[in-house]
Amino acid sequence: MNNFNFNIGKKRQTDDDELKGRESKNPRIEINDEDSTMNIDHLNSFDYNGINDMMINPQYHSQEINRNSLSYTTSQEDNELSNELNRLEIDKVQIMSIARTAIDGASNVAKNFAVFAPFINSFLDIGKEIIALYEKAEHNKELCGFLLKRCNFAMAEVQDLVIRKTEYADFFSKQENLSLFKGFIDCMKRIKKFIADVSQFNKLKKFLYANSIEENCTKLEQEFEGYMNSLNFSFALRTRNEFATMKYDMKQIKDLLFCVYGVSDDKQIQQNYFDGMDLVVERNMEFQNQNKQRKFLNSSEVEESEPLLDSTQYRKTNVYPSKRIGKRTSLDNCDEFCFKEFSTSSPGKFSNEQTQIEIRRQVNILKELKNSDHIIRFYGVAKEDTKDTKYYLVTEWMEYGNLHEYYTNFGDNINLEIKIKFALDICRGVAYLHGCKILHHDIQSANILVNEHHKVRIANFGLSKKFSDITRNISHNLENIRYMAPEKLLLDNNENGNSDNKKKKVPYDAKCEIYSVGALLWEIAELKKPHSDINSELIGSIRKRVKENYVLPFSSDVPYEWKTVVSRATEYEPEWRIKISDICIELYRLHKKYSSQNSMPPLSPSPTTITIPSVEEAVREHKSPNGNKRLAWQSFSYHSETDIEAKYWYGYYYYHEEIPELQRINKEERIRIAINIFKETADKGNPSAQLRYGMCLWKGEGVDVNSLEALKYLKMAANQGNSAAMYIIGKAYWNGGNDIEQDKIQGAEYLKKAANNEHPTAIKMCHENNIKYE
Repeated sequence: MNNFNFNIGKKRQTDDDELKGRESKNPRIEINDEDSTMNIDHLNSFDYNGINDMMINPQYHSQEINRNSLSYTTSQEDNELSNELNRLEIDKVQIMSIARTAIDGASNVAKNFAVFAPFINSFLDIGKEIIALYEKAEHNKELCGFLLKRCNFAMAEVQDLVIRKTEYADFFSKQENLSLFKGFIDCMKRIKKFIADVSQFNKLKKFLYANSIEENCTKLEQEFEGYMNSLNFSFALRTRNEFATMKYDMKQIKDLLFCVYGVSDDKQIQQNYFDGMDLVVERNMEFQNQNKQRKFLNSSEVEESEPLLDSTQYRKTNVYPSKRIGKRTSLDNCDEFCFKEFSTSSPGKFSNEQTQIEIRRQVNILKELKNSDHIIRFYGVAKEDTKDTKYYLVTEWMEYGNLHEYYTNFGDNINLEIKIKFALDICRGVAYLHGCKILHHDIQSANILVNEHHKVRIANFGLSKKFSDITRNISHNLENIRYMAPEKLLLDNNENGNSDNKKKKVPYDAKCEIYSVGALLWEIAELKKPHSDINSELIGSIRKRVKENYVLPFSSDVPYEWKTVVSRATEYEPEWRIKISDICIELYRLHKKYSSQNSMPPLSPSPTTITIPSVEEAVREHKSPNGNKRLAWQSFSYHSETDIEAKYWYGYYYYHEEIPELQRINKEERIRIAINIFKETADKGNPSAQLRYGMCLWKGEGVDVNSLEALKYLKMAANQGNSAAMYIIGKAYWNGGNDIEQDKIQGAEYLKKAANNEHPTAIKMCHENNIKYE
């Protein structure tokens, strides 16, 4: 085995030092000549056709790269990157034989070049893959470009060797150069792996905690320069700007976490966030691989990991937004859920049983998306045994329906600050999905839902098109045409009827999704759907507009920054579209700018300068669909020192992050503050606080689970007439468990009290268990 050593000399101290005396400080690699053979166990076979093409075609290395060769859902294992040369078609036995043959003198140029040829082919292939990785980079593009620039220099030098091989007879005659070239291939492999890691969000944690991006990049650069110098290849000096790029990208990671994903600068929170994303990616990859292999699980296998929910544990309400969607409440804690019926009859190759099993398998993975506040919560699949067995996808209940319905009903109360917050939350959700290697495939206002706290979340997606088609609440319609990227929209638009002129099928990718995001951002700014002025022939008219590079017009009051983001997201050519992370960063800056401009001034001690609403007025303002939450918050904050009710609502606002200022606090810190306030106000006799703190203890939310302590606070609330607390206590005693000793007599008493206070779920439970009440 050859031993390679760097002679680097003294460490460079400053940028100026780096730019001086470069020739004397460039690292070089020394070869131990004791062993002149090569270790080439990383090569299996050699494609001589490829090297012939390379020798004939001077532009071999710059041929078009198949961008789809790197799948959006590939590269789940680090060792895949270190073994990428295994797929090259190089005959192992033949190459080992060639490599172990001493290099002849310059008299036999063809023979000597044949020894180098497979390694040259490998080198250029790796270079092409590095280019493809750069083009698909989600993050740290400048840092990746720093290394790509050097790789391009190296590829140009290697290509020059091929083109002018007869002029470089002396180069090909040296065994030392062959050994160096093999080492250079390994260096390129390490660069490729580094770029793959730093350009994908879920791979960044290894660098974040070690603060080692700059260190690793510097080592790779020095190693690269060592091979370039030792092989007498020319390359460009590192500039001051490039040196600053590495420094800048270290800070970018933390900015990325906060601005793009909303994750605070807390290592444990960041660790949990990365771990959750890693889990989704790993399980998603496993699911996709099983699907490709047509590997289906049976019902018993799925039941173990994703058991069906018992629909009898949820009470039906009279709220039905559509024929297949209904609101139900949990008998356990009165939480609200959305039950969306889906059909198990599949027109394809799947049986009814296989359909519901596949949905459950996907839901089991989608439940892990809980780390993002911008994605709808998945809870499972429920089965209802009626005359015809029905299955339901169970998600969180979103009180105000979809975004289009919301702005249609409340558009007059949606100001610019709210629009920016909606846009930022949606884009953060998209960024999280992309980080988990999930594409939505149908970004539009109908698939953005709004909850009771007027917050938006992304819905109606899965890990496969089949999932989305089966669980979608409406049949597939033409509305997505309004948001569709040109490369998809114009795919089969052949006006002349000549099938030969049809465009090739374009796979849906992140660039397509960015276009849809841009169209949705336009809609949020204008509060109307894209191309809403078209009344007939929707498909043909929109296609014509898109083909002619039509630009959706903005109103004059839309900020320039917003217009720019939409323009960059809806570029006709996919390669020019802005990244989702950059969209989030721009929207976050806009959010900060307008939040600070619109913030109310500090309270003045003079009662004549500002009017503070009473607590009662603030509560009414809060509960109104069009209420001014900021004004209510100002009142609760002002009165919280002297009024228990105001102090409770002060904690409530922390718990639900009702206003932008609170949304900038990390979730764990907010919950901690809220629960401390709930406990304080509960101990001072506020029944709403007693119920909330009791439920936090019951669920273990922000505090350790303590059923007995929870019961104590729930009884406090029940004694003050809180019917929800009465029901929860009654059910706990009636059923027993969770450290609560079963006591049906006491349970019946509380259930009767709740029923007499017209608690609907308590009434139902009394009927089911023959508990008589007045």
